[in-house]
Amino acid sequence: MPGVLNLRDIAELTAADPRAPVPGKVFRSSQPFDWDRESTMNFLTGQGIQSIVDLRSQREAGMAPWQVAADTGIDVVAAPLDPSEANPASTMGLLTAADLGNYYLGWLHSRPAVVVDALEPIVAGRTTLVHCAAGKDRTGVITAVILLAAGVSDDLIIKDYAHTTGALPEILPALAKLWMGDAPAGSGRLSIENPPVILTSPAGAMATFIEGMRRQFGTVDSFLEGAGMDRRDLGQLRRTLRGQ
Repeated sequence: MPGVLNLRDIAELTAADPRAPVPGKVFRSSQPFDWDRESTMNFLTGQGIQSIVDLRSQREAGMAPWQVAADTGIDVVAAPLDPSEANPASTMGLLTAADLGNYYLGWLHSRPAVVVDALEPIVAGRTTLVHCAAGKDRTGVITAVILLAAGVSDDLIIKDYAHTTGALPEILPALAKLWMGDAPAGSGRLSIENPPVILTSPAGAMATFIEGMRRQFGTVDSFLEGAGMDRRDLGQLRRTLRGQ
């Protein structure tokens, strides 16, 4: 899809599991790149999107905003998940897939209420697009939480996360162009040919995240209830994902 990359229905790659979400309820993607208002609205209305959950920082969202008319009925939920504002320079110390997965796990501790905020449109039964910048890290975490709540197998959750690898050759240059254009003079360049682990999507990162979540919180239900989600809302989340 021109202008938005790494786009897919979260039911697409998890359909082999009978507990997978019904198609057409939750989508995941990158941020919009170089879209005009008409193209943006054509995409959103074509997919039936009712809510957009934007996991980016305020600064990131300002660099590549959604051009959404106020009268369309499409609401944008700001749910900034990464307290470091996703600055690649702050994550260069991550060297392995396990490092990356543990970095994701930190968001459950530092931003639990934001995770709940990100799920609210889905709880409300609205067709939702979840995205960050690349549609990889923050989007991967929220998607994993949704799929774990649905009861999808770990293997398929990991498969969905790692699928982003195929989109990275297109995403990374677009992000580099955006970030380097906003960077101060003399800033280091983003390596596309040999990217650091923060710019990859290894299966081991999601495996580490899921294992760590269970070790530290027990179950995804325990995490969500501890983060402030009402048990009735948790049940409604599952009903929405089942198409009920």
